[in-house]
Amino acid sequence: MDVLSGGIPIVYRTVIRPALFRLPPENAQRLAESALRIGPLWRLARPALAGFNARLRTEFAGLVVPSPIGAAAGLDKDCKFLGSLLDLGFGFATGGTVTLGPRPGNPRPRLARQTRSEALVNAMGFPGAGLESASERLSKLTRRAGRLFVSISGTIEDEIIQCHRRLEPLCSLVEINISSPNTGGLRAFHEPGRLRALTQSLASGKRRPLFVKLPPWERGRESRAIGLSLAETAVDAGADGVIVANTRPVEYVGMALGRGGMSGLPLYDDTLRMVAETRAALGKRGAIVACGGVFTASQLWRLLAVGASAAQLYTALVYRGPGLPGSINRGLVRLMEKADCKSIVDIEGAPPS
Repeated sequence: MDVLSGGIPIVYRTVIRPALFRLPPENAQRLAESALRIGPLWRLARPALAGFNARLRTEFAGLVVPSPIGAAAGLDKDCKFLGSLLDLGFGFATGGTVTLGPRPGNPRPRLARQTRSEALVNAMGFPGAGLESASERLSKLTRRAGRLFVSISGTIEDEIIQCHRRLEPLCSLVEINISSPNTGGLRAFHEPGRLRALTQSLASGKRRPLFVKLPPWERGRESRAIGLSLAETAVDAGADGVIVANTRPVEYVGMALGRGGMSGLPLYDDTLRMVAETRAALGKRGAIVACGGVFTASQLWRLLAVGASAAQLYTALVYRGPGLPGSINRGLVRLMEKADCKSIVDIEGAPPS
């Protein structure tokens, strides 16, 4: 098993990734998705890949998952292979972002690689088959629903409320995406009053944890105040936590829209900063799930040490391959053993060298 788990990253780096990266990004993405839809293959590989360990048991917002590293929204937009993502070693996997009706997304080209920096720039919008399709697929995954999260969004409150009402019974956590930089109409929910009203409406009858995915903010005092105001508004209005944060808006001439959202390794330092700032602002209120630039166990350690309860990744999987979640799991266990940490809540300070 150890030989297999160690060999997969090498094969991906030397054979599979070079072949995929010769294709246009969306074509490569579709090919990877097709592979992940072969559920029996990943179930068979799970013992070698996952790297779960009792030390990794993670609790937040009333949930218990076997690892603090999860798959972020956008990876499985239509909830077609969430089970396979869990088999790779993710503690949880997020489907969507799901919208009320089917959407084609933005015009192409809308996805680009920045290979040297291990980043992606996307202007996808919310392409997907819509609520009915997602609901049908999730209803077949009830056995694993305890580790399935769903991201939902819309441009008006009623669209989001309908998605929440329909999908909440089929998952263990609902994430409200108010922050995609590639989708028109979402900035309306950056107004604290509008966000408060939406969150209160959803929280009033919720039966599962509710999280809000925040937009990123810069280092300046004014930008930080705006970002933290959204975090505090969401939690005060009844959200159980926040996702920190969505992709970084950038101008990009390679996109049909001329702009997109950057994800990947360049975001990590800002993610670490924003998580620390959010935890300081919220105190002990609400859970924080970090999202942006996580590639290694040491990076995950630092995020947990400054106040995150868990973390999500997407772009790292594109660059490092299906062995990555298990590699992070095993790496985190090794760090915990060096520091004599019996559980995730014992993690503090810098990771041991």
